[in-house]
Amino acid sequence: MSAELKSKSDISIVLFFFTALAVFGFAGGGFFVHDYARARASQSWPAAEGIVLSRLQGEPSRVRYVYSVAGRSYESTRERVFLARLLNGPAGQYRPGQSLTVYVNPEEPAYAVIEPGGAGAAFILCSVLSGLAVFFGVGGVFWALTRSAGAEFNLVGDAA
Repeated sequence: MSAELKSKSDISIVLFFFTALAVFGFAGGGFFVHDYARARASQSWPAAEGIVLSRLQGEPSRVRYVYSVAGRSYESTRERVFLARLLNGPAGQYRPGQSLTVYVNPEEPAYAVIEPGGAGAAFILCSVLSGLAVFFGVGGVFWALTRSAGAEFNLVGDAA
């Protein structure tokens, strides 16, 4: 394999890695901002009465529950929004048949939580990690492109 082909292959792999890192950083950041906004909004969602149907197999601290909004029944296993699950322990211990209060998203009644709110520390940590992924991803792409351009310049200079 010629040195030029090996160099282009190496640069392509590095570019792919840093591009993927930047894309995951942007996507993760968007997801975490959306989830945190939903967590904050859940604190003012209307409450509905629900009933615990069963515990989830393999996860005894999680439950399956049913609730009703505007005459329509919904079923869920969601206790909290995603970020709140990262730092908080399991929700309260609920038993099948027990009544509970469910906080329902008025714009999307199929989305409800047992415990509203979120985890600000988890949001900050995940946002920082997403920002670092974007920073290093974009920086790595820039570095790889400048290195590639420099290698091309040296190859052209050596040929002359």
